[in-house]
Amino acid sequence: MRISPESIVDTQELQRALALHRQGQLQQAESIYRKLAQMDARHFGVAHMLGLALLQQGKAVDAAQQLQHALSLNPDSAEALGHLGDALKSAGQSDAALLAYQAKLRQRPDDLETLFQCGLALHSLHRYEEAVACHEAALRLRPDGPRILFSCANALVELGRFDEAIARFDRCIEVQPDFDGARRNRGILKLLLGDLAGGWPDYEHRRPKPADREIKPVAPDWMGEDLRGRSLLVSDATGLGDAIQFIRYLPIIAAGGARVSFLGNRRLFRLFRPLASSIEFLSELPADRQFDFHCKLLSLPALCGTRMDTIPAPIPYLQAEPDRVDKWAARIGDHGFRIGISWKGNPSRTIDAGRSVPLSEFAPIARLPGVRLISLQKRYGLEQLQALPEGMQVESPGDDLDEGEDAFVDSAALMQSLDLVISSDTSTLHVAGALGRPAYLALKIVPEWRWFLNREDTAWYPSVRLFRQPRRDDWRSVFENMAAAIAQKLPTG
Repeated sequence: MRISPESIVDTQELQRALALHRQGQLQQAESIYRKLAQMDARHFGVAHMLGLALLQQGKAVDAAQQLQHALSLNPDSAEALGHLGDALKSAGQSDAALLAYQAKLRQRPDDLETLFQCGLALHSLHRYEEAVACHEAALRLRPDGPRILFSCANALVELGRFDEAIARFDRCIEVQPDFDGARRNRGILKLLLGDLAGGWPDYEHRRPKPADREIKPVAPDWMGEDLRGRSLLVSDATGLGDAIQFIRYLPIIAAGGARVSFLGNRRLFRLFRPLASSIEFLSELPADRQFDFHCKLLSLPALCGTRMDTIPAPIPYLQAEPDRVDKWAARIGDHGFRIGISWKGNPSRTIDAGRSVPLSEFAPIARLPGVRLISLQKRYGLEQLQALPEGMQVESPGDDLDEGEDAFVDSAALMQSLDLVISSDTSTLHVAGALGRPAYLALKIVPEWRWFLNREDTAWYPSVRLFRQPRRDDWRSVFENMAAAIAQKLPTG
């Protein structure tokens, strides 16, 4: 680092900070950088390195502020622009990160890492065509870069360019055979395309959960051995919707003579009570308990050899509690065409990107004569109830809906008194489907694999009808089509 002769910074201290920084002693380096910055607040090198040290410690917001200060002193520093982009990206500010990366690219148009980071930022902003263009530019510089191939394939999936995506995933895995993320995402794409036989093996490369390591000493992995008279521990650390969908496999395995235990989220155990006659439910591993085999819940479709024409659908496999059914029936009454709605998933999960629906999109349905919209929404998206379009009404069944420790027991009971459930791709839809209640599912143009492509029905839940975006982000058409379908169900005259 070149030191300005006008600087009052102690050069020996700066060199000591740089040495500590290179050795990975970031806190010590940060402390010295801060002291030097107090001596000369306009020293670019100190400001830049302090920002970098903060970034490398995971202090993204502070790092971004410091790097912005550094760039105010030297706006043309390509290195500082790149580091600012990284800090803003880590802080969740993809728009601003993209601007920083683009500014760096104007100085260094062939900078491979910046092209790659630009592509990732564009992807997070759902600008998939531009993301592909960035990744393709990076691949021209490094044709076999595994990370670039992987990210390019992911963007191609979002564009519906599935053959190209498969080719990118294939090349990525050829270059780096142990790239589990590429195998997993290739498997997910094959499942989406209906190639279950080809997709399940790759799908097994899902990211392991911490609990998996605890289970390894307890039991060996089940690989399809005969389970008659033997014990199987099935574990699950995924979302609630996954558990509700795939719990259907456990009674099937138990019926084959296995002693089945399920280690999962205890909040679902009451909802799963109808299965308790054949399944043991565990919220933690019992001390000194041994099992003959173990597998993950999401591995059961593959282990059971599930194909498109053998998807098990013993609907309903869940039931609502009769006393709760009576309670909620009395609460909402029997007048009108009653539609329960859920519109938003957990925004902190990356999988929710593009799946949630603005509540205002339900307006065409709300305008239908005699229709009552009743909220099944919990936690997320409730602020939208305060900004409804003029004339649109959404009823609240009460703050006590599913307020206890047991998930969905009230929603399941309330659904028995509804004429229809409409949901974005959330756990609520899985509850309705497992109960066999009529439901409409609003799907983004490239949905999760389980809903497949180009069909209005789903073998997982025969009572559910799928409504798909004809174009990206086009929810209006989805809900206009739903409104037309509902209008045919309403009494005439």
